[in-house]
Amino acid sequence: MANTYTPITPISLSYAQAVTALSFDPSSDVLWAGTNNGYVTANCTPHGVRTVSFKTGQLAVQKIVSGENFVRALSVSGDGVGSWSKGGMNKWLYRCASCDFLFERNTH
Repeated sequence: MANTYTPITPISLSYAQAVTALSFDPSSDVLWAGTNNGYVTANCTPHGVRTVSFKTGQLAVQKIVSGENFVRALSVSGDGVGSWSKGGMNKWLYRCASCDFLFERNTH
């Protein structure tokens, strides 16, 4: 039986990015990490395999809150606060001058 799949090289950044925010997922074995370049990435399994990734703003991710069916993130650049499904699809995005007050009671 011939092999029908061809292995490809994994997608990875050519340079390391500093992690600026972390959130443990309450309903699955996922660690959500926000990086210095504004991306939120899901890290799964004990080996930290990266799966879903989405852009939150132009600068570092300041805060991440994850729930059963959402991930909310805030960017330092003041682009606003948004909510994404765990698959990476944007649910909503609110743009404001200073969104820090939105996470005051929701941080863990």
